[in-house]
Amino acid sequence: MNRLCMEAAVSQEYQDYLVEYYGDEKYLTDKYGEGCYQIISERFAIAYVKGDEVRSGINGGAFFVPACYGLMSSEPALASAGITKVRNQPNLSMYGQGVMVGFIDTGYAVRK
Repeated sequence: MNRLCMEAAVSQEYQDYLVEYYGDEKYLTDKYGEGCYQIISERFAIAYVKGDEVRSGINGGAFFVPACYGLMSSEPALASAGITKVRNQPNLSMYGQGVMVGFIDTGYAVRK
């Protein structure tokens, strides 16, 4: 990823889109120009589009990703739950390679 794209990835001025492109990079350049995109698999890429360009032409095949939230300090929680011992077993290979999206139940109960 070039420097401009790295800045776009963290900038508040750009929107991030998860795009289905099925391995056709020409589709990405036709749809998003020579702008910034990052290929993440043979099927999906992330396109970084300047905020004022969002409403004009983003449709079909793009999924808006406004923000990504996660636990900031997971190692102590993993260790206290005994997960690191299980994860380190060579036959289990539980490191998430090839996983695009994972859901983790933190056990936090939300009541109405």
